Amino acid sequence: MDVEHLVAGRGTILRISPWRGESSTVQVVAVGGPTPDDQTINEMMVHLADRGVTTVLTTALARHDQQPFEVAGFRPVEHLALLHRILDPAIPPAPVRAVHRVRRLGARHLAEALAVDGAAFTGSTDIWRFDTSAFAEACDATDVNRRRLVRRHGRTAGFALTGRTARIGFVQRLAVHPDHQRVGVGSALLADALAWLIRHGVRDVWVNTQPDNRPAQALYERHGFVPRDEGLAVLRSTAGR
Repeated sequence: MDVEHLVAGRGTILRISPWRGESSTVQVVAVGGPTPDDQTINEMMVHLADRGVTTVLTTALARHDQQPFEVAGFRPVEHLALLHRILDPAIPPAPVRAVHRVRRLGARHLAEALAVDGAAFTGSTDIWRFDTSAFAEACDATDVNRRRLVRRHGRTAGFALTGRTARIGFVQRLAVHPDHQRVGVGSALLADALAWLIRHGVRDVWVNTQPDNRPAQALYERHGFVPRDEGLAVLRSTAGR
């Protein structure tokens, strides 16, 4: 099954992507038109059943966006902590010691970056597993993205994927290898991301992470992010459950 776009309900456009290359499992996200309602989800589920899909995952949804999925039988499978920062050109990102050079993440370094991601999120559920397909989907999720990495001792130590759509920015992924944590790699990547967003007129920036990942949350809070109480959740529907 390839990525497809389905128009359902009152004209909602849904992007449906294979999950980690498994044709029987897909991830769905609304990319245009009205917010999904009960009719949208019902039509989507009938369409996917005809395609032989047995498991459907949402992207991370805010509480008010979860309701039509819950009515259709979706249940939370992963909760995420949500943080937000308002960007002001007059208030630059927190200063970072110029110890680490932030450089472009090109195709030749992607395998190394994904290996870093795997090491950084060892023990996490599949929701957090980032492979080539997930990386490509994240890049396509925003109008423009920035891919950067830091290398230490001849190896990729960490990377960041940042995106922006209109004046809203997203730190879509930030991962640092355990061997290179607590030496400023994450701060260097995050400061670079925020500076890029400010240069392009972004006003609001969002990031999510695991609720129990206190080191990551502390990093974001040091850079001006504020936790939001509502959080996010990924929902799942599985045939027969």
